[in-house]
Formats: sequence, structure tokens, C-alpha cells
Amino acid sequence: MKTHKIFAIIFSLAFIASSCGGSDSSSESAEVVETTAAAVETTAAAVETTAAAVEESEPGDDDESDFRRAIINLLDEALTEDLGFVNSDFTECIVDAVHEESGDNYETMMQTIMTDDDAYAMAVEDAAIACISVLSDEEFEMLAGDAGDPLPDALRVPDDYATIQDAVDDAVPGDLILIAPGTYYESVIVETDDIVIRGLDRNEVIIDGQHERPNGFIVFSNGVAIENLTSHSHTSNGIFFTGDYGTDIIVDGYRASYVTTYNNGLYGLYAFNAQNGVFEHSYGSGHPDSGFYIGQCNPCNAVIDNVISEHNALGYSGTNASNNIVIMNSIFRHNRLGVVPNTLDSEELAPQGNITVVGNLVTDNGNEETPRRSADWDIGFGVGIVAAGGNDNLIVRNRVENNSYAGIALSIFFDQNLWEANGNTVIENVVSGSEFDLAYVSIVEEDGTYGSKGNCFSDNTFATSSPADIETFMPCDGEATNTTDTAYPNPGPGGDGYGVVDHDTMPVPGEQPSMPDADSAEGVPAGPPPSIDIDSIGVPSAG
Repeated sequence: MKTHKIFAIIFSLAFIASSCGGSDSSSESAEVVETTAAAVETTAAAVETTAAAVEESEPGDDDESDFRRAIINLLDEALTEDLGFVNSDFTECIVDAVHEESGDNYETMMQTIMTDDDAYAMAVEDAAIACISVLSDEEFEMLAGDAGDPLPDALRVPDDYATIQDAVDDAVPGDLILIAPGTYYESVIVETDDIVIRGLDRNEVIIDGQHERPNGFIVFSNGVAIENLTSHSHTSNGIFFTGDYGTDIIVDGYRASYVTTYNNGLYGLYAFNAQNGVFEHSYGSGHPDSGFYIGQCNPCNAVIDNVISEHNALGYSGTNASNNIVIMNSIFRHNRLGVVPNTLDSEELAPQGNITVVGNLVTDNGNEETPRRSADWDIGFGVGIVAAGGNDNLIVRNRVENNSYAGIALSIFFDQNLWEANGNTVIENVVSGSEFDLAYVSIVEEDGTYGSKGNCFSDNTFATSSPADIETFMPCDGEATNTTDTAYPNPGPGGDGYGVVDHDTMPVPGEQPSMPDADSAEGVPAGPPPSIDIDSIGVPSAG
């Protein structure tokens, strides 16, 4: 019988075996067994009928015996190669039961099998189930155990490889690496395209840098996805997807899903010189820079969806990250600053522009019990969302509450050059509880007034703004007029400035939701992010 068809039959049998293997079998497995019961009962009768004939038959009696033996040998080879054992009673039982049920002689069976892969498929499956009683306990466990693995081709750590790095080094494009619960003291370098690295438990697969190693993962290759694990206490980043700083090499395709990062020395999830990426269902806290960062890309083609960023210097930072980024359905809270797309001369591709911030809860930023990399960012301390020297960004339908200085701001930003905010749109947000719910920081014109620079505010719910009546001065659906008033960067508290704590003393976060079906879902390499229907995303509920 052709071996690939035998494999399919044996795996089907093995699923039945695994579902019957213990008292904790699922109801779904029980239903599978019940639906096969009638077929098994019929075939079992055929097995009983032929048992005596099998016992009396002698190999070599005639040509029929030769064909019978050839079929048995093929089945034996399939069992040995794929499951690691052979039981002649089992294979003879199957072959003779199919012979009896079909009414075909062995020569006809052989001829039919060699020309039709599907010949006798159901009969063989039913016979195999009926003949299962001839297997020893050990053989039964081998059969059931092999079928119980829905991802038989996965590279497993530590079962197959002692370290994550060993598995990554041996992987080829398309491979899935599964990491068992445990703490791994590694800094993993990934240079193979299109692999998926997945922990089997988000909260128990831990990559611990011990404040000695630089990155939990640094990824130089395209299409890599990292899923369902925790990376903490590295001197630089939890997970870092990066192209080359000195050349035009750009990482194309990256994803981090169900990842927790905390208390790393710079960033949590970090993408630099990379495009076509997704950060989703992830968490970052305790970072002296930002929990989530996308920088130096144009077009970036990236989505940040359903993440939580808290107790960082910045919740999100995006230096010179432009075109087709959507930050959506996420929570940015208890950071020094919340969401900060920005322009700096220290990275290429300035200025930043054209991203969308939609449907997020941005609350209670202005937290001194946080680490920081540089005091320079404290000019924005307590701001929920700020486009700092950014252009043509859309900030829409966010709920922005109780940020200590400003809710949503558009602002100039100083580096080697002075970068103005131009052409940004702030609409339909719900903003409350800040010193200035809406703010615009600009530079004075020659006539002593401040122009809108194409920025606009409309249809927001708010109480306070600077300049006053900001939606009258800078409407999105009418003509803007200059004003003699503008907002200013946060002047600070005076004295020693805002408080700060060391990142390595920040508390360990609580458990986060694990990836569904982590032990059974096929690995899907990273690719372009999904298209987003911005209009379908509303203002989130209050926290």
C-alpha cells in the first residue's frame, strides 16, 4: 500500500487512540469515538470472521499469499518509519479484515492500491481501529502520543535543542520554534527569514537578561514573528527588529504578538529601519525610553493594536516614523508621557509624518514613579498625546483623561534644527482632566501672532485649551485665524525637577493573557499588516 496514504490512515487511528487514552478525554474526542463506533463494530465482526483463516494460512501457499505478504510488508514499513514500531499481528489483522469486508482477493487489492491512493481508505481506517486491541500498552502509547502532537514538525526547546539560540541557528524559513515554560538566560540573535518563535506560555516562558545581556531578541531578518513570551531585564531592549544603521538594508516584515516586556534598559518592543510590521496583544512597562517604539522608516506600514504601555518614560515613541502607521485600540497610562510621534535630527528620514492615532485610552500620564533615559523629554511631562515636530498626523476618537499637563498637543520640537508641527488634524476626541485639554505650541510670526501652520482642531469634547477657543482659531472645516496666544512646553516643578526611579527597581507586572492555541496553531511568518477601517473605530470607554 502506498506509504503516504498509510500515514494518513495511521494518524487518523492515532487520533482515536489519543482521544481514548485516559479519563480526562474531552467531550469533542468522545464524540469522534462515538461517530466511528458503528463502523468499528462492523469491521470487528469481519476481523473475528477472518481470524481463524489468518491463523491457518501459511505464507507461500500460493500467489494469493505472496500478494497478502506484500501488502502487509508495505504497512509494516509505514508503521516502522513513522511510528517507530512494527506489530505483525496488527498489520495482518488490518489487511485480512479489509480483504474480508471488500470481498476482493489479495491480488486485486494490490493492483487496486497501486493505481488508486484512496482505495480501501475507509475500510483500512475502520479495520485499524477494530484491530487496536492486539497492540501492547507501549505500542498504544507510541501511537497515541505521536498523534497527540498537532505540530509534529516544530523545533522544540529544550526537548530538541538545549537553547533558543540553538533552535534559531538550525531553523530554515517556514519553521516554527516552540519554547517550553522555563527561564532562559539568553540574548538571541535571529538571522533567518520567515520563522516563528513562540512560547507555550506567555507568563512562564521568560527570557531574563539579568541586567547583563543586551537584548532578549535582536532580529536582522525578514518575516520573523515572536509570540507568547516574556523578555525582561536586558541592558537595551526586550525585542529589537532592526535593519542596518549604516546602509539601506531594511527589515521587511516583523511581528510581536502576546509579548510581555519589562524593566529593560531602553525599549520594550523596538522596530528600527523596518517596515511591514505589527505589535499586537502585547505589554510593556518599566522602560527608561518607551514601551513601544517604531523609528526611522518611510513608509513604515505598521500597526500597533491592543497593547498596554505603562510606567515607562514614554508609552509610544516614533522618531521619524512616517506613512501608514496606525496606533489603535490600546492603553497608554501612568507613563511620563503617553503617545509621542516626533522628529529628531539624530535619526534619518526627518521629519516625522502621516500616522493615525485612533481609539486609544490615554490616561494618567505624568507619573514621577518611572525611569527616564534623558531629562530632555520632561518638557513634555504629563502630556497624553503630542505630535512633536510632526506633520500631517491624524489624532481621532481617542479618550484622553487626567494627564497632568496637556491632553492632546501639537508642538514645535528642538534638536539641531527647529521642527514645527504642520498639517496635523485633531478631531472627535474626548479629552478631560488636564491643565490644558488641547494645546498648540508654535513660534511667533514677524507680526507677533501665531499661525495655525495648517493644523486644526474640531469636534472634540474638552473644557480647557491653550490658546483659548482653539477650535475657533484653528478649525478643520473653516478658515484659520492668527492669535496672539500660544501654549508652552511644560515648565517643570522647579528645584530638582520631576522625580525619577531606576528601571531595574520597577515592579514586576502581573500576568497577561496568553495566546490562544499556542500549542496547536500553525506558525505564520510576519507579513504586511492588515488594512484598517479607521472609520469603524470609535472612542473607547473610560478606564
